[in-house]
Amino acid sequence: MALPSNHRWIAVGKLALRNRKKAPHYAPEFVVQDLIDALADRIARNEIHRNYGKDSRLMWCADIADDDQFHRLILQAGDKNVTGMSFLHFQDLTTRDIEKEEEEGSHYASHILIRKTPDAIGRYLILVEKVPGIYLSSIKDHFTWACNDANYQKVADDDDGQPKAFRPYFEILGHQSKTIREALRTGVLQDIELVGHDENHEDGLDEDPIVQEVIHEARFEVKRKVSEDQARSVFQRAKDFVKDFRGGADDTQMFVRIKAANGQIKRTEVNYDGDEILEQAFVQNEIVTDFDPPLTQRYEAFRNDMIEKMLEVADNVGD
Repeated sequence: MALPSNHRWIAVGKLALRNRKKAPHYAPEFVVQDLIDALADRIARNEIHRNYGKDSRLMWCADIADDDQFHRLILQAGDKNVTGMSFLHFQDLTTRDIEKEEEEGSHYASHILIRKTPDAIGRYLILVEKVPGIYLSSIKDHFTWACNDANYQKVADDDDGQPKAFRPYFEILGHQSKTIREALRTGVLQDIELVGHDENHEDGLDEDPIVQEVIHEARFEVKRKVSEDQARSVFQRAKDFVKDFRGGADDTQMFVRIKAANGQIKRTEVNYDGDEILEQAFVQNEIVTDFDPPLTQRYEAFRNDMIEKMLEVADNVGD
């Protein structure tokens, strides 16, 4: 998949580090600097590559920098399950194909900014340049893997004076923007998607398994402007269908897609057990444009123009 050379979408989220569920009172606190230290140590020891997806995917971080307010990362991702590339010549309409070797795959890179100071409830603003394979949930999985090592554990004595080891767990939640009701006033309801997952725990991350396969899907296509009453009717039909979907399995996720007036398709997961789906919100995504030289699909080093534009997004979002 080729990427646009003149713009990128920036996902805005909140990163939280915590202890395992039901951690004892003496469990140590984890902060974002613990993550940065772990990533930096892995770079120093050349242990940065994470294989996953049955060894068909690869993710790594080999570049870290910072300023007064933000940690900066370049995250790289590779995927063997892709085709070769085809390019169309717009003058003579000929096509040039580039074949992919068996052990080759796509290679993308993403700038990531993480604010150094947390908000009032301990979460850190995170901004992600969206490219294939690199998004909020895949970053969470990578951070979890990076810190799942005895070198980065913290040790605290229990009530009997015995040392106990702890490691951080990660949560990344999308920063909320418009509600579905607000988006429907000017946008087009594209579809409602139901997805059931089978989870593979072979990665050993006992609390944060990486979902490797999606095996059940159903979709309600709409692709038209709808009123609030019409939207409620469609959502109710989808909610009723969930009762029969996969025999009533309770791990089914519901996603709503709305095409905005500017052409952007917004997608968000909704809680279908909630009373009012229209009041649920989309994850905030901001577009950054006007790059000279044009953007590439991977980077050898940080691009200052991308960093500057992402900092502008951060200023507009606030904490």
